Amino acid sequence: MYVQAQMYDLTKLAAVGSGVLGCWLITAPFVFGTLAVGRWNDVLVGTAIALAAGHNYASVARGRPASAIGAALVAVLGCWLVVAPFVLELEGVALWNDVAAGTVVAGFGSYNAYVASVIGDERPFRVTAE
Repeated sequence: MYVQAQMYDLTKLAAVGSGVLGCWLITAPFVFGTLAVGRWNDVLVGTAIALAAGHNYASVARGRPASAIGAALVAVLGCWLVVAPFVLELEGVALWNDVAAGTVVAGFGSYNAYVASVIGDERPFRVTAE
């Protein structure tokens, strides 16, 4: 149980980190003056990351495992952020901001997806008869 409690604590921390980075991605294009396509990409991806991370944090705070699908979505969106600046032809600070944020978000999302799959398998399965 002690290991599982530590996993829940780290899962909450990773979800908070993803949520903070998602909020940063929403505001960063306006701070850096990013082109329209990069701005919309960051706002939409940042919103999706913040919502999925917030859902996972709320689940873990209630004592339930995080959503493996939500965490995997965060990981995939983080990977997209690493690739997107090159696809969308961004330059300078906007490019490196997306690459750095995407790398961290992908790591947090991957960890949470792993923990959700491990803890989700250990939860008891109950069958009720009527």
